[in-house]
Amino acid sequence: MRYIRQSIDWIYAFITGHPFLFWTCMALNLFGVIWGGIVWYGPMLVSSPPWAWIFIPDCPAAALYATIAFILIRYGRATPWFTAFAAFACIKYGLWTLAFWSRHWLGAGAVEPLELMLFVSHIGLTCEGILLATRIGLLGITARALVAAFFSLSILVDYGLGFHPPLTWVVTPAFAMWTAVILTSVLGFWLTRPSVAVAQQIAAHRGLRMNE
Repeated sequence: MRYIRQSIDWIYAFITGHPFLFWTCMALNLFGVIWGGIVWYGPMLVSSPPWAWIFIPDCPAAALYATIAFILIRYGRATPWFTAFAAFACIKYGLWTLAFWSRHWLGAGAVEPLELMLFVSHIGLTCEGILLATRIGLLGITARALVAAFFSLSILVDYGLGFHPPLTWVVTPAFAMWTAVILTSVLGFWLTRPSVAVAQQIAAHRGLRMNE
């Protein structure tokens, strides 16, 4: 585990240490936000009530959150709860999309170039979430639970009220829903796991000792 964390830290330092690479990644994110928001989710947004918009463009929204979170971290203005929120969104919707296209290809038996591009881009989205997950910092359990609760609510809105992402003829609503449920449950447990409370107590205790 220590070597994995070291590798993640090295990748993060490499990307953020090269301005051209960093801003290229941010520009690609924004391209994904615009393309996904208009092409993939545009018709659905137009036909949906405004209150549902925050729940509809899953992956484009995650890319936007990630862009904001990375820029805030770069300039020392990061907010831990938003970093956690962006990390959760990127990992959940990145992995959901990978499962989505894998299931589609198994049933359709063919891989289209655009589909492959979307698959690869969502590997990148997932990796961005992992990078952000290591930058959350000190964040209380209540705030972590609220982040997890939002993504639990999104499942209710998506599959209970019918605002789920567009699906193909192969991918059923049941598959899409249970994939979202499993990912949200696993990530929610990770974000609010008991060891987080212990780490918070240790950090708080160290802070008190430093102030004595």
